[in-house]
Order: sequence, then C-alpha cells, then structure tokens
Amino acid sequence: MAEKTAISSTKKSTVTEPQAKKSTMRSIRNLKTNLSMISSFTAEFVGTFMLVASIFAVQGQPLFVAFALIGIVLIVGGVSGGYVNPAMTIGAWVTKKIESKRAIGYIIAQVLGAGFAWLILSAFMSGSNAVTGTATASSLLFHAATIAEGKEWFILFAELIGSIVVAFGIASALKMKKDKTAAAFVYGLALLIGLLIAGSVTSMFLTEANTTLTFLNPAVAIAANGVSWYWSAAIYLLAPTIGAIAGFAMQDFLYLPDTEDKN
Repeated sequence: MAEKTAISSTKKSTVTEPQAKKSTMRSIRNLKTNLSMISSFTAEFVGTFMLVASIFAVQGQPLFVAFALIGIVLIVGGVSGGYVNPAMTIGAWVTKKIESKRAIGYIIAQVLGAGFAWLILSAFMSGSNAVTGTATASSLLFHAATIAEGKEWFILFAELIGSIVVAFGIASALKMKKDKTAAAFVYGLALLIGLLIAGSVTSMFLTEANTTLTFLNPAVAIAANGVSWYWSAAIYLLAPTIGAIAGFAMQDFLYLPDTEDKN
C-alpha cells in the first residue's frame, strides 16, 4: 500500500512540475512585458516634456526644434521609438507598427508630458514676472495665435500637409533599425521640412508676438492653448492625425521589402 502511494505521488510530481515551470516562465514574461510598457510610457512622457519645453524655449523656431527632436529621439528612441506625438502614434497604430495597448499608453503619456511642461514653464514665468513686477509681451509664454476668421481652411491644410511630411519621415526612420543616429536625424529633419512648409503658409496670419499657428503635434497644440473650439480642434487634432495616417500609409505603399535589409 505504501509502495502504491509513493508511485502515485511520483506521478503527480512529474505531471505538475512542468506545469509549474511553465507558469513561472509565463509570469516572468508578463512581468518583463509590463516593465517594458512602463519604461516605454515613461520615455514618451519625458520625451514629450522635453520637446514642448524646447519648443517654448526657442519660440518654435523650426531649425532649433528639429535639432531638439533629434536629441530627444536619440535619448528615448531606443526605449519607446521616440514618437512624442499623439498623431504619429495613431498613424503608427493604424498601419500596425504598434499594438493598441501601447498606442493608448503612449498618447496618454504624451499629453501628460506636454501638460506638465506647460505647468512647469508657466510656474517659472509667473515667478519671473512676480519678481520684476511686470509682464511684457516678450515675457509671455509661447502660445497659439488667434486663428484669423475666414482663414481656417488655410491653416487646416497647412497642418495636414506638414503632418504628412513628418509621418513619412518617422515611418522611414522606424525602418532604420540598425542605425539609430540616422533614424533620429531623419525624424528631426522631416519635422524641420514639415514646419517650414506649414509655417510658410500660416506665418502670414500671425498678428501677435510669441505665437504660432503651426504645431504638427496635438500634444504641443494642447499645451500651447491652441485647442478650444471645433475649428481649432479640427485644425490641431484632426488634421495632424489624418496627415499622420496618410504619411505612414504612403511610406508603406512606396516601401520596397528589400530596403530594410540594406539599412
């Protein structure tokens, strides 16, 4: 009887041991996945914070913004891809470059990072004005200009075209897996071209100092108080998103399968 019990317990151990090992391995994989997600979300938060802070600091000057983005992508791109733009994240998600859970987390992190940058810079600006006792036009925080009545379609199409250029660039950069530095420069220079094209159209409608009508990034537009009503929402949220999807889709259409092997 004792011998039968021993045999039975041996059989149970041989059955359950592989299952326990599989369960442990599954738990480890899930933990690694969750940690990777958290790291990616944090990277997008930090990257977007740095981007918005840089844009505000240089008053949206395209060349300086482009170089700031190159640095940001080099810093956080290895962790999250360095999207730092909700529209580009949606474009990547629609074209199946990233999964849904990651895309949602990125967008939340990007908006929070942009908002935090605005909060910090506003606090610094308020403190500076409190010390001097004045708030001149040059000391105001960089923000969105008032959209000229009757010119909404010009600004909307400028955002759309500029975002297509940026999305085409980041879609190309994402394929440069072996050369992170080149990928960062492609992304940054694509933003430079997009800002120059879109900015050349919208600059003629500017009537205020320290303002812009070109963002190509919904998170930056929100931080700059550019989104308030249906026209501004269409210009700074919808147009960049559509442009990003079109840019990613265009790159996929033109992309040759053997190009990735050469990068």
